[in-house]
Amino acid sequence: MREVRLDIGPAIPGSVLPVVAAAAATGASAAMGLPQGWVGAAGALALLGGIVRQSGGAWLAAAVPTVSLLLAPPNPWRTAAVIGAVHALHVLGSLMLVVPLRSRIALAALRPAARCFLLVQLVGQAVGAGAWLVAGHSGLPAAVIAGALAVLAFTILMVGRLRGQRQRAFPAPASAPMRGRTGPDVGGPS
Repeated sequence: MREVRLDIGPAIPGSVLPVVAAAAATGASAAMGLPQGWVGAAGALALLGGIVRQSGGAWLAAAVPTVSLLLAPPNPWRTAAVIGAVHALHVLGSLMLVVPLRSRIALAALRPAARCFLLVQLVGQAVGAGAWLVAGHSGLPAAVIAGALAVLAFTILMVGRLRGQRQRAFPAPASAPMRGRTGPDVGGPS
């Protein structure tokens, strides 16, 4: 059985994910003009998320540029960089939870995540730019209201999509009535 090999096509090592997450965290932190210590801390937290998976290191690393964005003077380019980096850290953090460091991940398996990342980035960057334009012309309250409405619309759209996917993934059995149970009938003790 040792000679059996599964051909998955072009693949990358699982250890690349924490390195890319660290690069995104350090890049966004450096773009914010943070001191070197904070830039290094963001990168170290992202790497920690790849080594100790349940630590949430990628999400902690995303907090560094996010908090600095809130404290810095407004700038559309820094906002766009942080939107991209924080989203990339969320995606990479989720992948690091399920992809072991010593494994290989097929590039074809990353395609759906990359497509979703690009779609959400398109919407997120447009909302960020729109909020910047609204804030520049009519003041912050209008930008806050426009941003809140955009987030609400996006959330409603995503919840509807997830509900539809869940119903297609777990259809109710047509042959067996539920008879007051909360799960499917497996025909005996479970």
